[in-house]
Amino acid sequence: MVWDDTFSATVSGRDEPIELVGTHLRLTGKISLGRFGRLSDLINASSGYVHVHEARLLRRNGDPTTLVLPELMVDQDEISFIAQTEAPPPEPDAAGGFIEPKFGTGAVVRKAREFVIFTPGHTVTGNVHVFGETDLAGFVDATDPRFVPVTDVTTRSLADRRIISHYPFILINRTQMIAASEIGRHGDIAPEDIPDISPEHAPGP
Repeated sequence: MVWDDTFSATVSGRDEPIELVGTHLRLTGKISLGRFGRLSDLINASSGYVHVHEARLLRRNGDPTTLVLPELMVDQDEISFIAQTEAPPPEPDAAGGFIEPKFGTGAVVRKAREFVIFTPGHTVTGNVHVFGETDLAGFVDATDPRFVPVTDVTTRSLADRRIISHYPFILINRTQMIAASEIGRHGDIAPEDIPDISPEHAPGP
């Protein structure tokens, strides 16, 4: 499914403020939800480029620059994660981007579990809602949804570990996940104990 097949400029919808982060790109802006009620539904129903309005480029540490673009198209493959400071509930009768399984009483439901996920530019720690006894291999091998919701998130730049950001909610791109581990479940490791593996601190051969 391509963007033009699903989203028309004539479809009005709420604008969601977002922060978009890639390995070499960081910006704030707005994304129109069109017929969708949640950002996660919109992003997971599309492919190709993400259309950002009022895009302000940020420096690596998150400080704003003076460069503001009225429209910016960003390749999904280059997006590590999309963050929201607030994630409002979907509007009534809003369309869904993908269908989540429905379960009856007593069936296995999603549970929040804490993961650390490595992208090319960041370490990301936060809670992922997974089904029941899903193991680590099952989580990383899954392909749907492409952008995974993560809550209570802390991100650290691998280029400069002093750059730390906190978000209540992000959508992390599975194609940018180069490693992942579950933490805290067995008391094995705390997020602050994750070592610095940025290139300048990598161990020698």
